[in-house]
Amino acid sequence: MPTQWMLDLATPIDLGVQPYHDHLHALACQIFEDASEAHHADDKPFTARLLGPPDKCVGVVLNWLPDTSPPVAALPERLRFGAHWCEVTGAQMRRIPLDRLADTAQGRRVRLAVVTPAKFRQHGRDYPLPDPYLIYSTLARRFRSAGGQAADDDVRDLSRSALLYAHDIHTEKYRWHGTTSAGFIGTIALGLPRTATPSASRLFAILNGFAVIAGLGHGTTHGLGAVDVLPP
Repeated sequence: MPTQWMLDLATPIDLGVQPYHDHLHALACQIFEDASEAHHADDKPFTARLLGPPDKCVGVVLNWLPDTSPPVAALPERLRFGAHWCEVTGAQMRRIPLDRLADTAQGRRVRLAVVTPAKFRQHGRDYPLPDPYLIYSTLARRFRSAGGQAADDDVRDLSRSALLYAHDIHTEKYRWHGTTSAGFIGTIALGLPRTATPSASRLFAILNGFAVIAGLGHGTTHGLGAVDVLPP
């Protein structure tokens, strides 16, 4: 059962004019990693995102994905973003049952708002496009690593049959690790054909709910690929 913390800041902060992804990543690693962790592992058991848009950030959301006890001893009283120190005025924690994720986005269609740049890594190269196969195959892999149950046939059927029905996206640059990269942001509409099996349709709904806490693509521990489910 994943665990989520929402840390509230004393005052909103404008992070739109400075790179914040590395600082957000450092915060998440400080809380969730220990000395034995593989710091450069491809899939990490946690994600982080800003609460609110970067130019009016009001907090930080931290997600521990596995169905295990999170290694959090104490949450920080102040957060550092570059030269800015922000006071934490409150923290809320909640557990998120994996079997309830389908309630977030039911049906064979979903609209997702990608609010921070998202990209995938395909054969060692960046792929900043909302490819349905990459979206659901990577979500299924992370869902399983978090303790979720997904049959091989359902994962294969979903990954191969998911369709991108519409999108309103654009490319946005960002800086991390001292370099400039780019991802897509905007809205995407995804769905399954009428021939999809009931079990694949349920997995589709579950993974759409999981995307809200796990993010999309590469760099979700840095606040990249943050998504929200929109009304149909």
